[in-house]
Amino acid sequence: MDRSGQERADDNCWFDVQSILQAAASQLQPGELLQAEHFNLFEAMSAVEVGDPKMDAGLDTATAPTPDQLVEQGLAPLELSHQQLIAILDQSAAMQASWHAGNSLAQSVFVCLYMLKPDRTAQNPALSAYCEAIRAGCDAVRNIVLHASVCEEEDFTTHTFGLPLQSSMSSKDSKLSKAKPHAAVSLAEDQLLAARKASHQHAGSSHATSEDDETTAILARLRFSKALLQAMEQLHQWEADGLIMARKHIQRAQAELENVVQTAHFGVGPTVGFHPDVNRRLLGPLPPRPVQVLSNQEAWAYYAKLLKDLLVVCQLTSIQQWPQLQEFLHSFAKQNPGSVARSAMHAVITGKLSKTKGGGVPGWVPRAPMMCAHLCLPPPNQLPGPEVRQFVDQVCIAVQGWCLAMCVNRSRQRRRHRRAMEDWNNLLEHALIADASPQFQDWLHHRSSWQWQPPPEQADHPEEALGPCAAWVEKGCAAVLLQHFLLGFELDLYQPKEFCMIYWYCDYLHGTVAVTAPQFLNVQPQSGAPISPSKGGLPALSAKSGKHASKRSSTKGKAASKAAPQAFDTGHLKYTVQEVHKAQVGRQMCQGLMRVATGLMACGSIPNPDMPFNSETTRYEQRFGSFAFMQRPMPLLYDQYTAAMDVTGVQASDLLESALANFTAARHGIATLAQSSTQSQLLTEEKLQELKALDRIAVQNALAVNVLLKTMQQDGRLQHIKISWDFSHHGCYPSIGVKHAPVAT
Repeated sequence: MDRSGQERADDNCWFDVQSILQAAASQLQPGELLQAEHFNLFEAMSAVEVGDPKMDAGLDTATAPTPDQLVEQGLAPLELSHQQLIAILDQSAAMQASWHAGNSLAQSVFVCLYMLKPDRTAQNPALSAYCEAIRAGCDAVRNIVLHASVCEEEDFTTHTFGLPLQSSMSSKDSKLSKAKPHAAVSLAEDQLLAARKASHQHAGSSHATSEDDETTAILARLRFSKALLQAMEQLHQWEADGLIMARKHIQRAQAELENVVQTAHFGVGPTVGFHPDVNRRLLGPLPPRPVQVLSNQEAWAYYAKLLKDLLVVCQLTSIQQWPQLQEFLHSFAKQNPGSVARSAMHAVITGKLSKTKGGGVPGWVPRAPMMCAHLCLPPPNQLPGPEVRQFVDQVCIAVQGWCLAMCVNRSRQRRRHRRAMEDWNNLLEHALIADASPQFQDWLHHRSSWQWQPPPEQADHPEEALGPCAAWVEKGCAAVLLQHFLLGFELDLYQPKEFCMIYWYCDYLHGTVAVTAPQFLNVQPQSGAPISPSKGGLPALSAKSGKHASKRSSTKGKAASKAAPQAFDTGHLKYTVQEVHKAQVGRQMCQGLMRVATGLMACGSIPNPDMPFNSETTRYEQRFGSFAFMQRPMPLLYDQYTAAMDVTGVQASDLLESALANFTAARHGIATLAQSSTQSQLLTEEKLQELKALDRIAVQNALAVNVLLKTMQQDGRLQHIKISWDFSHHGCYPSIGVKHAPVAT
């Protein structure tokens, strides 16, 4: 039969192949497969099981109901009570939130018959205006997501399946046909208020009734949809005024959302106007994806989180410097925003939605003006030489790629940081050329009577000497690598057995940041004492410091301390000081956790998992081998790791005592960081909470190490100690839990 149900001449001959299949199956032994020339295991696993409703997307599509048929059956009435209308509005909002959560339009928003047949809803102004606001809101959100390019298939579905997203108001009502969706909502509000006033006058009383409360509930939903739509429209304006207006609309939407939640009980009951299979014909020839429709309570919680995240996006107007933008995006990503908020953030940062009225670039955009100011270079039209101009262009590409990575979901963010290493490696080549260019050297000399030259101890290896530009690139590359590795803890990708190598490598990267941050500026703080970063060498596990320290890193630290001072503005200095202190705290935390893990493994308290297919060498290559091509920071090899982890002749108690010293030093570093941030007016509430969490972890870990040391003094071993790693306080640094395990009899 064809789709119309008519028999065709070539379809009236059917053969029963059941007996053939049974005969073939009886000849097969367990584990055997039939394979034809053009049909193998891959095609067999990809084949659709005919008749299975979970696999066969074309099953009964010919008999799927059409919107007209459902309307004729009376499933979308227009004569609605206030309670029925509230239930429809709430369900439509829940469907829109479900679409934001990753479902398709055909299986979420447009399962509403009123959305599919907009011409009919003109008889009900409130319902018609609400549907138009949702339709326009979906179109605005879809445009933001498409332009931002930060959402993958698992985040958001942009395919429209030919459904009407554009406004199509009824031409019978001239006021509605000429008005925009949010203007139509205002008109519907006026009609509701007029009807309520007329009802009061007719009744001769102004006392509130249940019908008044229901009208108030409808008004709250209309105003919420209008405020959310206007906020999305203002986010398309790539300028500060647009974000300021968007903030006002978002705040109004938050206020109306509270009213919606308070009046949610009016919409309880059976909901009409929705059918889950109404768009079955529009789905592609693939198994339909499972639809997880949010409940009304889940939808209100989602909208509250969305509005909160969009308010953060509007705070971009206060960003003027690259370090500010970095901290801002770090904070935004930690809040785990949804796909719509992440798309809005990246779209506003990159300016892909629209242009400013004057053709300029807002101050928060990471382009040449911002990066030249951050790199202490002259404006883009006054850069000293083509080499420096090309370097700045490549810097903009690298930082814009980093901004994109910070706006994708956390799992893909880690992958993007790994793939971005090629861009940073290429940027280092441009930085070395820019540092060595005569025009850049002359500009440095005329600007500050200072000319960068390789340190004397690196004269025989000029490729290891870093100028200001190359030092900045190495610092940025080390910071991105740190993000990549530390995100693995948040995503629960590491086993306790791997904590040693991960924290060992992170300690090296923290040391690189601590050295190259002041080396980039070559500054002295106002007190006159130079910034003294800890050396970025490989940490020694023995109690005697420096046993396995890297000569390259030690030399590098001396070069940084001997660099000629250069006066820069205090804005650069305060961020550099904060960056150094933060890296030093990270070093102490990494070294302490690494030494604790090493001591516990030596005592057998951390079980050695059975890895029949992966040796430790293979595991190391899997974690760090993809960065072997990097020039700076220099990649660390497995031989260096084994040399640093060599604990021959070192007692476990010595390692634990060294870890205790690290946690104590971390607490001092946290106090210093908090003090410097307060003096520089950089200590936000969120940063203060993070520092408190780190301090709490350092205190708890120091107590745990003390318990372990006392246990070793009493029993001489730790075999009956059970260790736990708690990442609830901080996503990257765990609190160590110590518990005495029962002794097996």
